Amino acid sequence: MVLLGAVGLAATLACGGSSGPEGSSPTDEASIPPAQQALAGAWSLARIEQLGAGGEPVAAPVEGRLGSLVYDATGYLGLTILGPDEAVAPADDDADEASTPSIGHLSYFGRFTVDEAAGVVTHHVAGNLQPGVGAAAEYRHPYTLSEDSLTLRWPPAPDGSTASLTWVREPDLPAENLSDAHRQLFGAYRIESVSRHTTDAYEVDIDQYDDGYLFYTPSGQMSVHLLAPGRAPYDADQPAVDETLLRTTHYFGPFVLNEVAGCITCPGPRDQGYLIHHPAGSAGSSQTPPAEVRRYYELTDTDLTLRPPRHMDEEGREVITAFRWARLP
Repeated sequence: MVLLGAVGLAATLACGGSSGPEGSSPTDEASIPPAQQALAGAWSLARIEQLGAGGEPVAAPVEGRLGSLVYDATGYLGLTILGPDEAVAPADDDADEASTPSIGHLSYFGRFTVDEAAGVVTHHVAGNLQPGVGAAAEYRHPYTLSEDSLTLRWPPAPDGSTASLTWVREPDLPAENLSDAHRQLFGAYRIESVSRHTTDAYEVDIDQYDDGYLFYTPSGQMSVHLLAPGRAPYDADQPAVDETLLRTTHYFGPFVLNEVAGCITCPGPRDQGYLIHHPAGSAGSSQTPPAEVRRYYELTDTDLTLRPPRHMDEEGREVITAFRWARLP
């Protein structure tokens, strides 16, 4: 059997000694390989199949498991697959299975490259939900692509067993529904800094994230990956839920862009545009959050700043938090 949890996946797939193609970012559509462009978009997990050494099914296919895979055309990716004990969405402040192979708390982000002749897409990991599994890990997946379906094959385990994951492409939003702000927003971002201050401009100390990616896709899907500092390796192959709480933020789902808020009852500036994230799933969280997460935004060609609504901190001060993201090339 193939263990597809965070540690099992890393042990089976990671190949040390390579940091991936971090220094070779394409900067315009003409320079992006066609095979890479063909994978670009947001994909939803449809089916997981466990296969024996001869390719025969060894268990009934698993359907209904939530999962998100985003390939940005410029070569960045974010992947999250929910385990059976995970909540359907994250907290607003950004924070049969025993007998069959399972995917639990699996989420990572980084770069990807495509070898079309070999039929292999390689995920070059920059950050992982599992502490200690990050840069230099490479996950090689034989793949089959049709217009709206993608199958990724996990490399075989020592006993020859493997798994096949089928994904369905999320269709792009109708062009008539997109504004210039939508088109400017679409793409991949990397966390730069987090800042916080009181409403009377007093700066408040706040921990920084180790790393993180953020994706907005033309299909109206977003994917957030943030790694909190000071995370220790898990005690076992699979993490306990309390080992991931408040240490990482990995969630995905649809989003809505409102260029001007115009809401007199909403906390925050009434004349500033905002995004609404509708989380469909979150890796490593047992909390039951609100159905939507509001983020006021400021967007340029190079940076995106997201601000949650004002809130009271532990000392009773009204504070404003800002997440600054840099657009990836």
